[in-house]
Amino acid sequence: MTETKDEHLMTAYGEGDSSAFAILYEKHKGPLYRYFIRQLHCRARAEELYQETWVRVIDSRDEYQAKAKFTTWLYRIAHNLMVDEHRKMKSQSNWLKQAQWDEEPSTTNDNVDIGSAIKACVTKLPHSQKEVFLLRHDAGFSREDICTIIAAKPETMKTRLRYALDSLRQCLSKKLGVSDGE
Repeated sequence: MTETKDEHLMTAYGEGDSSAFAILYEKHKGPLYRYFIRQLHCRARAEELYQETWVRVIDSRDEYQAKAKFTTWLYRIAHNLMVDEHRKMKSQSNWLKQAQWDEEPSTTNDNVDIGSAIKACVTKLPHSQKEVFLLRHDAGFSREDICTIIAAKPETMKTRLRYALDSLRQCLSKKLGVSDGE
């Protein structure tokens, strides 16, 4: 693998260059935070896991090796924290009841709240489908990177993504009053 700027920065940080970490943090803080907030819908918990991810990056700086892209490695850490969080939330059985999106919805001329409809439909996806969908369409990861992040085979990732898109299509059709044939 050819080292990119991010991998070079992380290696430099591991060698003691704290300014390299500052650059990485500044570059990735927004997308990483959105990754958590869009899955958890709870600002406080998203903030905690977001911070925990960066703590783990800091703690791993000496052992970091550029075997994969930095973003893949970063989101693998985040994914592992999300897996633990979902296990914890499932045992509490109330995490979906607390779901709230923090962003303002968009509307059309027909006063149909498309933003809220999309968010509501994404919220209903099973965790494995929601995560793949958000990694692909919100964070912009390649399919190969998503497989690395979630530790799944390409077929598994493609199936989850296909099911997510099918479910979203059906849900949005119902919410927006559009038939599947239109």
